[in-house]
Amino acid sequence: MATIPRLIRKLGREAYNVYIVGGYIRDRVLNKEAKDYDFVVKGNAEEIAKLAAEKMGGSFVPFMAEKGTYRIVVGDEILDFTNLRGKDIYEDLAHRDFTINAMAIRLTDHFEFEYIIDPFGGLKDIKNRKIRHVADYTFREDPLRALRAVRFAATYKFDIDEATKAKIKEEAHLLKNVAPERIMNEIFMIIREKDSHKYLRLMEELSLMENIFEEVAKLKEVGKCYYQLINAWIHSIRAVEEYENIISAMRFPKDVEDLVSEYLEKPMSSGNKVKDIIKLGILFHDIGKPDAIYIDIENRLHFYNHEIKGAEIIKKMASRMRIPKKETNLLKKLVLYHKKPLDYYIEGVNNKTLFRFFYHLKDNAIGILLASLADYTASRLSFGKEEDIPRYENFITKLLKRYVEFKETEKPLLSPLDIILNFDVKDGKKLGQILYEIRKNRFYGEIKTKEDAVEFIKERMRVEKI
Repeated sequence: MATIPRLIRKLGREAYNVYIVGGYIRDRVLNKEAKDYDFVVKGNAEEIAKLAAEKMGGSFVPFMAEKGTYRIVVGDEILDFTNLRGKDIYEDLAHRDFTINAMAIRLTDHFEFEYIIDPFGGLKDIKNRKIRHVADYTFREDPLRALRAVRFAATYKFDIDEATKAKIKEEAHLLKNVAPERIMNEIFMIIREKDSHKYLRLMEELSLMENIFEEVAKLKEVGKCYYQLINAWIHSIRAVEEYENIISAMRFPKDVEDLVSEYLEKPMSSGNKVKDIIKLGILFHDIGKPDAIYIDIENRLHFYNHEIKGAEIIKKMASRMRIPKKETNLLKKLVLYHKKPLDYYIEGVNNKTLFRFFYHLKDNAIGILLASLADYTASRLSFGKEEDIPRYENFITKLLKRYVEFKETEKPLLSPLDIILNFDVKDGKKLGQILYEIRKNRFYGEIKTKEDAVEFIKERMRVEKI
């Protein structure tokens, strides 16, 4: 808040021609902290921004100069200055997205509530917790505003006005013209919410997802099979809900919970965390089903190898939506391996198979196990088979416990130097193989101590000489 009085002092008489608008006012009314400031300038925004940067010791950035917007950065705060659109502040506000953002106050009015310019009832809508569009042309001006409506609903736990919902649904097709980077930025902000499944359902209600992802329409056509009573898309949203329930409840032993929590909180290159990308992976875990449909002689549906087809499709989708490479790799693994844990549950799994699974996937094995539990839980609930869930939950917990044991084998009993000096191993490939075999046998429980590891190498050397 100290930024505003300071800016007024520094700008002097020029402050009279500057309005603070949009999100800052909304957040102040909601008693939330705001670090980003949007100003509208009646006059030359570039000159005012440069003056503000000079007086406040900030950096001037011609952020979107072609649109008349100029940015200054002061410490960790961002101040954007934009030329007034139209003949006055009222006309400018008419081109804002939602009423809660279509308010302004002259900088020299020192944020006295009675001076707030509110031509569209934003204060009332904040009080009533409503997202309402400003004008008939709101979504035609910028179709991304449809997603922003959902994002504001998710962030502030507001409801979208029914007339606004109808308008969004009517013009949802316009999202096809929006840059994928802008779309994914909004979607990522939505899925970061703990209860994002509610807003994924809202996006479904508003016909947004099928106008963003062409794959969604196909998933809706995939209906009842042995493990599902609803279409694959509705099932996928329910699986996201179950995943959010799982990571919220964290009903795991302490050592498992600590490892899972650490993994889920890891940052990704997009500013998201691993737990957020897993949601997106779960949402599209069945993306390969439409291309893998097989109907047997008894007219039953099967989806053989849908995970393989799905991994190919998710990679193409991620490329199309400009999702970063690191996130794409995780999405691909989640889709490709999401069936593995259930296969192990049905068919049984031995140490050899489990070690390979963990060794290949590393920490992402955790994400796949959680995704599998969410998928299974959603399917069983749809079928009214809740009694099956605890057994599978126990199975997944046991596998997570085994992964904790796998992680403990990362720290070698013998260092590479120990092996080189004591066993005259000079070949790098052979050294790597010895370390791998020691780790594998530790996981099997056949090597427990440093002495066991030494004896293992001695026996290996003896066999090689025979």
